[in-house]
Amino acid sequence: MRKVKMGNLVLGEGRPKICVPFVGKNEKELRKEAALCTESPADLVEWRADWLEEKNPAKNSLRERAVHIIPWLRECLGERPLLFTYRRKAEGGNGEISPEDYEGLLSEMIGTGAIHAVDVELSAGEAIVCRIIRQARAADVKVIVSKHDFFRTLPREELLSNLKQMEALGADAAKIAMMPGCREDVLTLLSATAEAAECLDIPVITMSMGGQGLISRLAGEVFGSCLTFGALNAPSAPGQIDAGDLKKVLEVIHGAL
Repeated sequence: MRKVKMGNLVLGEGRPKICVPFVGKNEKELRKEAALCTESPADLVEWRADWLEEKNPAKNSLRERAVHIIPWLRECLGERPLLFTYRRKAEGGNGEISPEDYEGLLSEMIGTGAIHAVDVELSAGEAIVCRIIRQARAADVKVIVSKHDFFRTLPREELLSNLKQMEALGADAAKIAMMPGCREDVLTLLSATAEAAECLDIPVITMSMGGQGLISRLAGEVFGSCLTFGALNAPSAPGQIDAGDLKKVLEVIHGAL
């Protein structure tokens, strides 16, 4: 499997890396999260810009605020890589913008030179995904192509098909998060992860959400998932636990393998 480097961080080697989401609704909250992060075990930070409150209903106000925030946020993080994400409502986030504005926002963030990686949703469509990947590659920004379902877990073959599609489109890493309806759904997700980790040439990031799926966040290394998400303050998705507690479990499992 090919390794992916984001700053000084390498995905695809060692224990799964811990990503801490920043979900501040304004600059004050984001600065507080950045201060807390200095003492956290986070290996990288995801800025979930869809949590940002709109001060102005003007069309491009979100983009303008994001461009203002990203330089000082990057500076606050020091050596920790920064992943930019705007999660749309269709994928379980708070974002409500058109496909054109979604692409424009990601494009602008790549152009700032302040991020190491960007998340682009597979559901945005192949054309948008491919354009973002081309621009990111030219700017030496890594791309995580993602798919989320907060209501169900897709069949194993469909999960594998989506992960393979992400690789074929040019993703640097492929991410899938599903909501289980029963414990068998968790096994489905883990089984698909194990096969994808064997047959794909890019790192795989998967998780089963909610309390029932917590084991997938803890034992991802056993099945081939290279990244997991831990909460710094408030979780950004169901099933996230404190990043400090998460690191302890990951290190115990890693030490036993």
